[in-house]
Amino acid sequence: MTGFSLHPFPGQDSRGLAIHGTIERTERAIAISFLLQGNMNDIVLPTAPEPKRCDNLWQATCFEMFWGEEGKTRYWELNLAPTGAWNVYAFTDYRTEMRQEERIAEPVITTARTPDTFSLTAELEIANLHAAQSPLRIGISTVIQHQDNRLSYWALAHPAEKPDFHAPQTFLIRV
Repeated sequence: MTGFSLHPFPGQDSRGLAIHGTIERTERAIAISFLLQGNMNDIVLPTAPEPKRCDNLWQATCFEMFWGEEGKTRYWELNLAPTGAWNVYAFTDYRTEMRQEERIAEPVITTARTPDTFSLTAELEIANLHAAQSPLRIGISTVIQHQDNRLSYWALAHPAEKPDFHAPQTFLIRV
């Protein structure tokens, strides 16, 4: 299991929020957990369950994982909403030929909330895409919608002048 911490895009105020998590790869799946700590009243976190495949989740609070096989340009993007809504997209290269990935089953998603925390855990089966021994490079990010409708962008790293979760330089974790 590998731990991670996300950082807000430079110049964006964290408003006392911290985002941490863990990621683990098994033979058939990737399990990822996000933990938000801080002022949950400042964040838009819908509570109505909506565990279905949806587009444009990144336009509100959204937890994201990007991954690709080491040495290859194609990659995938997992979007997870606090409601349980989700989607997986495939790309042939950097932001190229985006399409919904149909070979992925619905992830198992659990959430929990306290006055000071929100957690989301998801297990995504990837055996239809990758052999168990294929090394993967992973990027992890989060979009946070604040009560004033401002979005903040969090990632392992921010190598560009604008937030860009697709940038290969942000795929910093190896599993």
